[in-house]
This record gives sequence, structure tokens and C-alpha cells, in this order.
Amino acid sequence: MRAVTSVVNLIAAAGLLSMPAASQVAPLRVEDVVATHSFSEFMPASFSPDAKQLVYAAKDNRKIGVNPMEQFAPTGVPMNGLGADLFVVKIATGEVANLTGRVGNNWAPTWSPDGRYLAFISDRDGSGQAKLWISETATGKKRKASDVFVRAIEKIQWLPNNRQILLTALPENLTPAEFAQRLTANALQESPNEPEDKVPGSTAVVYRSAPSGAHGGAKTEYGAWNLESYLRDLVLVDVISGKVQPVDQGHRIAAYAPSPDGSYVAVTIPKRFEKPGSQQILFDLVAFPLVAGKPQTLASDVRLGFDGSSFSWAPDSSQLIYQTGGMEAGGDCYLVRLKGGEPKNITNLRAGPNQVAYHPLWDQEGRHVYFLHQDAVWKASPDGETAIPLSKIPQHRLIELVAKEGFVFSPDGHRGLLVLTYDDRLRQSGFFEMDLETGKSVELLQKSQWYFAYGRRHNVSVSPDGKLVAFFLQDAQHAQELWLAAPNLHNARRLTHINPQLDKYQMGAARLIEWRSLDGEQLHGALLLPPSYTEGKSYPLIVCVYGGASLSDDLLQFGLGSCGGVNMQLFATRGYVVLLPDAPQRLGTPMADLAKTVLPGVDKVVEMGIADPRRLGVMGHSYGGYSALSLMVQTTRFKAGVMSDGYGDIMAHYGEMGKDGSTYAVAIAEQGQELMGGTPWQFRERYIENSPVFYLDRVETPLLIVHGAEDTAVHAFLADEVFVGLRRLGKEVTYAKYEKESHSPLNWSYANQLDFCNRVISWFEGHLQR
Repeated sequence: MRAVTSVVNLIAAAGLLSMPAASQVAPLRVEDVVATHSFSEFMPASFSPDAKQLVYAAKDNRKIGVNPMEQFAPTGVPMNGLGADLFVVKIATGEVANLTGRVGNNWAPTWSPDGRYLAFISDRDGSGQAKLWISETATGKKRKASDVFVRAIEKIQWLPNNRQILLTALPENLTPAEFAQRLTANALQESPNEPEDKVPGSTAVVYRSAPSGAHGGAKTEYGAWNLESYLRDLVLVDVISGKVQPVDQGHRIAAYAPSPDGSYVAVTIPKRFEKPGSQQILFDLVAFPLVAGKPQTLASDVRLGFDGSSFSWAPDSSQLIYQTGGMEAGGDCYLVRLKGGEPKNITNLRAGPNQVAYHPLWDQEGRHVYFLHQDAVWKASPDGETAIPLSKIPQHRLIELVAKEGFVFSPDGHRGLLVLTYDDRLRQSGFFEMDLETGKSVELLQKSQWYFAYGRRHNVSVSPDGKLVAFFLQDAQHAQELWLAAPNLHNARRLTHINPQLDKYQMGAARLIEWRSLDGEQLHGALLLPPSYTEGKSYPLIVCVYGGASLSDDLLQFGLGSCGGVNMQLFATRGYVVLLPDAPQRLGTPMADLAKTVLPGVDKVVEMGIADPRRLGVMGHSYGGYSALSLMVQTTRFKAGVMSDGYGDIMAHYGEMGKDGSTYAVAIAEQGQELMGGTPWQFRERYIENSPVFYLDRVETPLLIVHGAEDTAVHAFLADEVFVGLRRLGKEVTYAKYEKESHSPLNWSYANQLDFCNRVISWFEGHLQR
């Protein structure tokens, strides 16, 4: 391995995580933001078994091509692996080496239990297919372990024998092209119950609907998305011989985990959506033997979260716990045993629906299970029928129970529990230690810094000897880096420095402000100021909105979390003030609620003497684009607006359909963020009254519309509709449609990300800096 840098930043003051100061007040170059490296989603940093090394995956954004979302099915390269390399850090010295050397796309690094090997997935052999690779820890020598075509996004799983790996692969009976077609095709083109009625050579794609009350299983029911996207084989690869042993074939696989003794693997299989208009998926939990025996279905039609991963094995491998979650689920934990029997509810929380499913953790002895529910730590016994709330930290959200090798991690070795938290009042994140018996909690660290990230289920990694924790850290002015500390969070040091090109800039500082909505509700917003901000001087203001969200929570993220697909420091370093407001909405009145919540926040920034009322802009992405347009039809205060991948017609959005027959927006309208509360046939006027497209004649704000032509979440015809309406009305509007691009500008090609950011900056400069 070639050493490329050594970046150890030891902080002597216990618990104080200092970030480096920048030197230059200058506009942040778009190229320096778009060309950033980022830690790969869904992949935590991982310690070697001897705790002497740590591996992480980081992506080079410049390597992302056009429409990367469509690459997984034909090639096996997922979004979190595109442009990614694996880096190994020597804990003692901080020396960092690029293990994969910028060859191919690389992800899912996993140490063997004895530390001799580091397994990972890569397409580095030039075949255009993801495969399993092995790197020898002692020599750094890399070799391909198998030619099986891998289809894995997250961590692969070693068995205790140090030579076999569980992973998901391309279904054996399908070619990559056929697999890609299977994931995008109409699931009902071929019905086994009806004769083929197409003329040979016809290009007709036939969609069918079963009569009300008919139940033909998952294959005959459309839902919010195509459940065939979970279709994979589960295989066991011997890294010494290269032999591939099938474990499960022909099923959809959401999540899998081997038992601690390596004799079984538990798999969650998504079967169908619970009912029309719902995003609740029903799963089967199945245990497959890895030695001999038949599969056992431990639980059927279980309500789990989207990824189906909220289950864990007991230390003795005899039983599992799963926590229910989703739009229809109450968050209870159930016990299932390999020896049989019905799932047993060991919590009986009696909570309402729409509960989040977390990963329940056993203690090392298997006597108790700990889990999160409604911002409290709960404790249950596998022999009991109720759970008790162990502790709830006032005004804090509990984000993660920190685990060590899959079980509860006790920083003190026996009584403690490490919890990652977020303070709702102070908008700070931190770590608390909680006593496993009494529930008493002690703050270890809490700062105006962000210790977790979108797309990462496990934010904190613990060394096998329990003496070190690794975590990610960022704030509004500094991009995310990887840090190391003792379990009490003392003596923290920065391990990485992945974006040195940002060091030369002085970034804008963020602060929290508050106001009351027109209904008297206390609200907050994240306010980003120019780096050269002068008290008493007013600046142009850009408001980035997203209805229903508490965007003030983005206060601690670099650039306020790239709201709208743009890092907000691009605006702050150009002399703008940026506001991300909380915008709660209610059933049936989402459009009116946006004006009631956001506009008083704008008034507050003006009253503070910070914003120039004559130079106000608004922007938003996706439902945020809908939110921005909703404001523009209710006020003429904004002098420029940007709607990216947004829409103005809830009824039309309801009717969009994917090529595979999926109807994502139906659930969004009936039960999700659009807050219609039912179908258009139940609430016709509600759909119309909350669709800004019917009020485009009121728009006086010059609007830039940006949309990915291949957007499958908000189809491009919805942006066409807004543009056509405004153009017909003679309004000032510009429409940039990016061919072959998907829903989020953050996932677009490097060239199109540059163009998008430059276009948005120029739009606001042309209208607000006059």
C-alpha cells in the first residue's frame, strides 16, 4: 500500500474537538465544492480485529457519470460505490494509504475475523461487473476471490471460519441485461392466468389491475415502487477455493445477517405492500441453514422499515429479536426462536402507527434487549411480555445505540451504554453514557457539531478491544471528517483530511433564530451569514424551503446540508444570507401553511436588520420545489425563485406511473408529505386548492426551473406543466432540463452538477445583486 498522507490532529483538551481555521475571504469556487470527496453512504468506518488499523470508503465526486442510479442493475456498482476508493489508516501514526489505488469502483470493506484479510467489492478487473476481492493485510496483495457477479450495496458478512463470505449476487438464471430489464419492466406484462394477446412485433406494454378485493400476491399488486428491486441471490463464497455455494435463490432479499456461530443466516424477504396507497411493506423473516437442514420461516407478513434490517441475533444463536416499523407499525419488538413457535411480543408498547424501526441490541449475556422508541432507551427481557423505559434525556432525540460487534457497547466495561444524541433546544449533537440498570445518563460530549450523516445506519464504530471509538464530524463551516477518541470521548483526534482544497476559504457562520408562525407556533430556522458579515448591514436573502421539515436541524451540517442540491456556502461566500426555516404543515392545508410558517421567518430576518427586503429569493428541491412555488403564488415579495425537480400539481403527481407500473406518488399524497389524507375522489377540492399550478397567474417572481429528464420520483412532465403555464401567461421563466439525469442534482454527473450550480448562482446574482 502506498502512503499518501499523514494527518493526525491531536487535541489535548479533553472533549474539545477543534476544527482548523481558514484564511481567505473569497467566493467559494463551484469546482472546489463539486469536486469534493465524501465518505460513502451505508458504510461505517471499520477497525481491524487487532485495533491497529481502520478502513473507510470515500468517493470522488468527479467520477460520477450521467444517471448513476441506473448503473447498479447492469453492473452491480451502487451509488455509494461509484468513484470510491478504500483507505486504511494506521491508528498509532495516522498514516493513510489508498488500498485500491483509484482503480475501478470499490466499496463494502470488511475484515476477516482473524484480521488476515480485508474483503471488498470492486469492478477493478475491467469486466464491467462487481466482484468479490481480497486484500492480504500483511502484504497488501489483492486478488479476485470469485467471478460471481455481485449485487451488494452494504457490508458483506464473513463467517467465523475466516474463509467464507456471505453476499448477495445476480440471480443465477438472469444475465445482467435481463436483470436490469426485470427491475424496470412492468411486472404484469405477462400474466400466467391470461393468454398472450399481443400481435408479434407489437410494442404495446400492457398494464392490468385486479378487481377490488382480489388478492393475487405481490406479483399482481402495484405499490409505491417495484419490489423486484430487492431481487438477488444469497451465496456463500469460499475465498480460498473460490467455490460458490447458493444459500437462497429466486427471492427478494432486503437484509441478511449470519448467526454468531455461523450455522444460520437470517434473511428478510419483502413480499408486498400492505394495502393500496401505503408505503408499508410486509416481510417474511426466514432462517437459512449454512450447513444442513431446511429453511425456517420464523415470522410472516411482518411490518418492518424499508430496508428490513431491524433484527438481531441472540449471542447463543438460538433466537432473534425484530422491531416493527413503518407507516402502519407500532414499534414493538418480537422474539422468534429457531426451535419454532409463534413470534412473541416482548414489549407491548401500545403505540400508534408510523413508528421508526431501529436495530435492537442484545447484551453480551443474552439476558436483555435494548432498543430506541419515541426518543427513549427501552429495556426488555426475552422471557418477558413488557418493556420498561430505561431513560429519556429531556429535550434530546436519541439517534443511535452504539454497538460493538453487534451487541451493546459498555464504555465502562459492564454497566454503561453509549448513546448518540441530538439536543432539540440547543441544536447540538453529542454522546451520553447511560447506566444499564438505573438509566442515569451522563453527558460525555455535546457541541455545535454534527456527528452523524444521512444514509448511514451506524455512525459510530468501536474497536474490538473497546478502547477506541471512531465517528464522523462536521459543522456549518467544515466538511465531514473521520475522528478517533477514547470511549469517554476524551483525547479526540482527526484521522482524515479528505478535502484540503476547502482549507483556503473562510466560510460563513451559522446561527439559530426563532419566530412565531401566523398561528402562534414557535418556530426556528438555520441562518447562514457571509464570512465578512457586518452587524447593521443588510444583505440579499435566499430562503431554501421544504414543507413539513425542520430544516433548522441542518444548522450543524457543512453548507447547511446542501439544501436544494446546492451547498449554501456557495451563496454565503458571495455575500448572501441564507435561511432554512422550519415549515410544519397540517392535513389538508399544506400550501397555506407554508405561507403561515415561512413568511414570518423572512420577516424576522428583515426585522433583525440582516436581510434587505428588496432582495429576497426562494428555492427548493423536489417537494421543496413544490414548496417554493407554493410561496410564489401567495406573495410577490421574492424577486427570484428556483424550483429544482419540483412540481405544482398534486393531482398530476398522483397520476404519474413508472415504466414498471409503480405509483410512488399515490402513497405520498394519501399518507405522506402532501397531506391530502385520501384519494382525489374523496377530496377533489383539497387536491386543487393545494396545487399552485392553478394559481400561476399570481406569480410575479422570475423563476428558474431545473429538472432531470429521467427523474422517476417527480417526472419531468410536471416541470413541463409549470413552464408551459408560466410561458403562456407571459411570466419570466427559464427551464433547464438535464438529459439522462435523475431526481437529485447531488447524484448528477460532474459536468451537470457544475452547470447546475453555476446556473443557480447566476440566476440569483442577476436578480438579487442588481
